[in-house]
Formats: sequence, structure tokens, C-alpha cells
Amino acid sequence: MGASNRIKTPEWLREAELVPCTYCATGKGQGFIEKNLAVIASFLREVLESEGFANRKGLLQAIDPRARLSGVLMLMISGAIMKTAMPLIVLLVFAFMAAIASRVTLSVLIRRVMPVAIFTFFLVLPSAFNFISHGTPVLRIFRWDSYDLYITAEGLEGIYIFLLRVVSMVSILSLFVLTTGYPDIFRALQSFPIPRFFIAALSMTFRYIIVLIRIAEDSHLAKKARTIKPLTLKEGHGWLASRIWLVMERSVEMAEGIHLAMAARGFNGDVKTMRVFEMKGRDYVWVGFAVFVLLLAVQL
Repeated sequence: MGASNRIKTPEWLREAELVPCTYCATGKGQGFIEKNLAVIASFLREVLESEGFANRKGLLQAIDPRARLSGVLMLMISGAIMKTAMPLIVLLVFAFMAAIASRVTLSVLIRRVMPVAIFTFFLVLPSAFNFISHGTPVLRIFRWDSYDLYITAEGLEGIYIFLLRVVSMVSILSLFVLTTGYPDIFRALQSFPIPRFFIAALSMTFRYIIVLIRIAEDSHLAKKARTIKPLTLKEGHGWLASRIWLVMERSVEMAEGIHLAMAARGFNGDVKTMRVFEMKGRDYVWVGFAVFVLLLAVQL
């Protein structure tokens, strides 16, 4: 009886055939909006990733942010005025050793430096040719009548020095940003002769740009969750333009509300953080080392 009462599944129901949905937005791949949001999300991860390194216990994290910023500025000036390759290589090696001592992942540091290095390389690449840098030919491109196009040794040397200078300076600056929280950066700027209003405006701008980017991302994800049929390119452009206008309206409303809230609480332009700044012996050692490197760079 039990065997006769069993429900048998038909053969046609057992066969699973995958048919693409012609109206599903998820099956069409990423459009220009999704790609832009992916880039924005990647940017947010890069920005928020630095906070993790800033909270670690390392060499630069133990230094007062004011001394850290002063030393970084002097090291960057040193890299800018160095004229030969060897001192720049030593400065670059020091930046990577400081990153290891500060418990910063080298892959993260290199990922921040590489785009700048690649852009700089293509920017200065024409200076390798003889129509900009005259000198000893290294590689001849072509020759036509009296015109001769080739790469000069002096041009390659100039590119090499310039790339080393840019990479070393960007590495030091990126290391400082990775090991210092953004509130500490803006508060450390107050120790320099910079108007307080400018520092406060810069701090608020940076903070609420991230907030507005998240608003735009949430708005798109909310629309995508309610969309069955994908938009045409014209409709997508129209929707994107409307979201840009919405973000602008929200930014104006947010700016007015934040200004009134800050004025009501007696804000006077000082950026304050939970951390108490106090100069110690290691901070003076760091500043002294940076001054020594700067004086050495002047003599080279």
C-alpha cells in the first residue's frame, strides 16, 4: 500500500534546463553605472583601509602626528632637491623599511605608488628623445633625409632620476597617510601657519564627500533591487543625471544643517580629537633625523 501511494515525479520535471532571462538586469553584465560604483567602492576601501594601519603599533604610529608631519615634509623636500640616483634610492629603501617597521603591508603601499609612477613615466617619456634632450644616441628609431629620431642617454638618465624622485616622495607621503588617521592629520595641520578656517573646511569636505558617495551608492542599489527590465542607455543617463542633482541638493541641505548645528554647539574652528598630543624624546629624534637628511640633501 505504501509503495502504491508514492507520488512519482514526472521525467520532464526532473530535467533542469537553464534558460537566460531576457528581462533580468543581473544577466546583462555591468553597465556604466555599475562600473562607476565599483570604482567608487574600491576608493572607499582604500580610504578606510588606512585607518586599520593607523591603529596598529609601529614605528611611525608611536610618533606624535605633528612631529610625523614635520619630518615627512622635510623628507619630501629632501627628495625633491636630490640630484643623483644613489641618495634617492637610499631614501626609497628607507621608506620601505619604515613601512615594514610600521607594520604596513608593502603590497598596499606599492599599490598606491604604482599608478603615480606609471602616469609619471608616460608623462616624461617624450623627454627621452633627441628633439627634447640632446645627447649621445642609445636607440635609433628612424632616419628620414636630414631628420634623425633617436633616444639619448641623457634623456634616459633624466627620466630615471625624475621617476626615482617621484616614487620616493609619493612613498613617503603614502606611508604618512596610511599610518595617520585623518582627524590626526587635520589637527596636526593646526600647528603650521595655516588658517584654521581652511583646515576645518578641508576636514569637513573630506568627511562628507565620503558620506555623499555612500548616499549615491545606496540610491543606485535601491533602484537596482526594484528593477526587473534593464534601462536603455538614454534612460540610464537620465537617471544618473537626476541622482547627481539629488546628491547636490542633499549636499547643500547637509552643509546648512551641519553649519547651524556646529554654530549652536560653539564650534570655533579648532579640530579636536580623542588623542592627546604630547611631544616626547622619540618625536624630537624623528624631527632631528629629518633635519639631518634635509641638510645632507642640500650638500649633495
